[in-house]
Amino acid sequence: MKYSQIPLAILASLSASLALAEDFKTVSGKIYKDATISHVEADGIVLRTKTGISKVYFAELPKDVQERFRYGSATPSGKAVTQGIDKAESANHATVFFDGTTFADKFAEKVSKKLDEREAILQGKHTPGPAELMVTREINFHKAYLAGIAIIAIVLFAIVWRRFK
Repeated sequence: MKYSQIPLAILASLSASLALAEDFKTVSGKIYKDATISHVEADGIVLRTKTGISKVYFAELPKDVQERFRYGSATPSGKAVTQGIDKAESANHATVFFDGTTFADKFAEKVSKKLDEREAILQGKHTPGPAELMVTREINFHKAYLAGIAIIAIVLFAIVWRRFK
């Protein structure tokens, strides 16, 4: 590609984005002028205008705009959703690990361990790990450094004060 074609390609892409700008009017009467569609989500469209980026839900848009973006056609019915949830839950409960414990047992064990750790922290019986010790040492170093600088500044201030007094 020649170097003279690069600005031409940039101008073509910018003009294409301007050509796709259109006005959107919601059911309540709010108008988005010269809006370009940033992307389409499951529950609405994201519009980019001069004033910023806005998300407009399909429920706020007229039926023709909803149909244009195929809102509602790909969404599963309530029965299909509940069947999918039931199937996923039954698959999770039936999962048994090699040592004979289920997923729920493993989860309960993890939760119990976390609660014990937090209780130990609250009671002051927690032994900090290497990362916590390193952070504590770092903070103590900075406190000592600032205290030393403060003492030196006070001494210098006192010396200057006595000379000019």
